[in-house]
Amino acid sequence: MASSLSSLGLGSQGALSYDVIDQLRAVDEKAIITPIDNKISDNETKTNDLSALTTLSASLKAETSTLSDEINYLKRTATSSDDGVSVSVSSGAEIQDFSFNVTTLAKRDINESKAFAEETDTFASVDDTINFNIDGKDYTVDVLSTDSIKTFKDKIFDATDGKITASLLNVGGTNPYKLILKSTDTGANNAITVTSTGITNGTTDLGLTNIQPAGDLDATFNGVQIARTTNTIDDLITGVTITANAEVNSNISIKQDTSAISDSISSFVTKYNDLMSNLNESTKYDTETKAAGTFQGTSEIKSLKSDVSKYLLSVDSSGRSLSDYGVSLNDAGILEFDQSTFDSKIQSDSSDVENFFRGDSTTDGFFTNYNSMLSNYIDSSSGILTRYNTELSDEKKTLEESKETATARLDTKYATMVKKFAAYDSIISQLNSSFQSLSMQISSMVNGTNK
Repeated sequence: MASSLSSLGLGSQGALSYDVIDQLRAVDEKAIITPIDNKISDNETKTNDLSALTTLSASLKAETSTLSDEINYLKRTATSSDDGVSVSVSSGAEIQDFSFNVTTLAKRDINESKAFAEETDTFASVDDTINFNIDGKDYTVDVLSTDSIKTFKDKIFDATDGKITASLLNVGGTNPYKLILKSTDTGANNAITVTSTGITNGTTDLGLTNIQPAGDLDATFNGVQIARTTNTIDDLITGVTITANAEVNSNISIKQDTSAISDSISSFVTKYNDLMSNLNESTKYDTETKAAGTFQGTSEIKSLKSDVSKYLLSVDSSGRSLSDYGVSLNDAGILEFDQSTFDSKIQSDSSDVENFFRGDSTTDGFFTNYNSMLSNYIDSSSGILTRYNTELSDEKKTLEESKETATARLDTKYATMVKKFAAYDSIISQLNSSFQSLSMQISSMVNGTNK
């Protein structure tokens, strides 16, 4: 038998049915729940759009941070008039020009043995001890009469602590194999002396010939004679490494590397335009359509837009502005970068560019101030946008709780209504039943009277 709830509406002929309850609830939800849902949707839109604005602001700040960092102005570039001399330079090296002329390159000591038919050929007539002297140190290699030249080669590197490298070179011909001994390092002090302590002279059996004597680098630096044991010199100028690759005369020029600064300015212009485009769109208001941007009227975003554009037009105590260095707004309000103006400015007075961009020990420069302004908005803990994002997060939580509470109240209200409808439906059903019974009695009495 159906319960009163499952048969709701039968007694009242549908007047008190679930359909009626659903219709009533839909009206309540439209009046109570829908406004909350709209606010939650608006909150989510603002949160997403704020995230995009924060990302664009952080991207712009990355460039202002770079342009206000001293290391960006200490970068150097070095050029050589001849590829025979290469130069690498560290940040902060002194800007200068100098000559570097190479008379003789530093060389390794190279010796070759007589020719052998096979790698497995032996060379010592009896067991022997071969002595190597290099860089003031003695090393010994014990050799058996049965040792091949390959076996001897393998012993040398370990026995000499890596000071001497040995290899077998196939030069072709009837007896193609020669043992090649090289000093690992260059310099006259790395000349290799080979002797034998055995009864027979093992070195004679090897037939060693010096084909390249070890030697020092001989060069002049700005006309001053210098010598080094290697072809790489890093102790002439602080932060500068010179590598001689050939015996040539070269002129070296060390200058400030402005490419990174130029690239950062160009990137700053692009990122400024991206941010301002977003800010303009999100704060606009169309008086005809009454359509408003996400943050139209939002004080935090209006403040950001004002500061981002206001700081751009600032003038320092010396009357300098960003436009003096090739960065200016066009008639459409778009920021542009004139590369030629910037190049001319930094080539004529790089210290002035650094002073305006970065500042000095007493005064902050343009990008230092701009960077501080952006930090005020996107700082991870106290930034204006950071706090606004927290407010939106709190608002969303409150709205969701309000929706949950309102929904629970409606659930309770309509659960009670179902029970009341069921009770009323039952009463109506009973009344209908009684009415029908009475109607039948009356009809019977009427019919009996008429007979």
